[in-house]
Amino acid sequence: HSKPLIIPECWNNSGKGGIKFAKKGKKMFIQTYSGARSLKKGEQLTFIFRISVTPFKPIDTEKQWHDRYLHSYEPIDQVVAQGANTINIHHGTPINPHINYPFFRPDFMKAYINEAHSKGCKVKIYYTVRELANRAPELWALRSLGHEIFSAGKGNGYSWLQEHLEEDYIAAWFVEKYTDAAIVNSGVSRWHNFYVEGLNWLVKNVGIDGLYIDDLAFDRVTMKRIRKVLDAGCPEPRIDLHSANQYNPKDGYINSACLYMEHMPYLDRLWLGEYFDYDANPDYWLTEISGIPYGLMGEMLQNCGNPWRGMIYGMTSRLHWEGCEVAQYLWKAWDDFGIKGSRMIGYWVSNTPVKTNRKDVLATCYVKNNKTMIAIASWADQDINIKLDIDWEQLQLDPRTTHLYGPEIPLFQDEIQLEPTQTFKVEKGKGYLLNLQ
Repeated sequence: HSKPLIIPECWNNSGKGGIKFAKKGKKMFIQTYSGARSLKKGEQLTFIFRISVTPFKPIDTEKQWHDRYLHSYEPIDQVVAQGANTINIHHGTPINPHINYPFFRPDFMKAYINEAHSKGCKVKIYYTVRELANRAPELWALRSLGHEIFSAGKGNGYSWLQEHLEEDYIAAWFVEKYTDAAIVNSGVSRWHNFYVEGLNWLVKNVGIDGLYIDDLAFDRVTMKRIRKVLDAGCPEPRIDLHSANQYNPKDGYINSACLYMEHMPYLDRLWLGEYFDYDANPDYWLTEISGIPYGLMGEMLQNCGNPWRGMIYGMTSRLHWEGCEVAQYLWKAWDDFGIKGSRMIGYWVSNTPVKTNRKDVLATCYVKNNKTMIAIASWADQDINIKLDIDWEQLQLDPRTTHLYGPEIPLFQDEIQLEPTQTFKVEKGKGYLLNLQ
């Protein structure tokens, strides 16, 4: 709300317009209306709308199982030892100290990336256009353009900003270690051309493997340009998008999936996790957090999420963000099972081969040859006993010779051995990762 919301009068019609949803059987009907109005001779109205047909692309589960994120600046050997292979370098770190201006230490960054590449890892960096560090040498030239590049505002913030810029700006992120004080950009402008060309320079001269984008402050056209630059200059580049929950008064009550939907065809992974409610129902998880309806997959963030429910959607937390450690143990469990090459069949699929006898305890299957990994998670309001309903024919398994086994996974579950027909206990808010083989 740092800018005025421009309501389209054609649809709004002085508050008479709106949208209605109605479910009839298995169909959902949407009625968008402007309400009654009078038109004079020769008067024209233009009703603008956009339809996004989802999912935008087939889900690439293999990419999800392969790309294991560590969101921290750490020695490469330490990264590899923990099972990660994709490193996100935030700003406020030794090789990327100043927000959205990663050009101060290119030799330092390149040496780190070269070592990562030699040991099978990718390195992506925090670089976007939402705000700009006061260290950027172009600051005064950009400031001379009025509000084309920087937003108008009440000023304040870090002392350097108040002493040098005085007023008419919006103070943004501040990193004390590097005395890095940013101000907010105004939106789409000629600065986006600098940004895209800066990305091109980083790809060619520093060797970055993609971008970590912290909320989006550019349009779909700019996203296309970014994707083209990365695809042209990087082998298998990656773009992941992080967003805090936008459904609040300050951000205008819009969920992040809707806000950024037009960019999703060009992304590789989502991190819609900050301030999201991991106690919410499965529909909320599926549509607002997971990315699955849009052809993407994601990860959890706030307080490391819920690892049991996360596995229902193929998600873990990110290693070393907010002290999250369980991801590395889940990765090992994936590898021990052989999750690469498996077929993910979620609870939302009508003919899923494994269900539970409770509507509030869900199961997602990862099917591979003569074995299946089953993720079970509870939304029940208390500890309960459940039983599995298994379609043996679909899984091509013999119930007489098949066993159900849960390996020990630190911070997740103790080792457990069960018979497939056995009733077993699931704790409130938790679950299991079981192998049927």
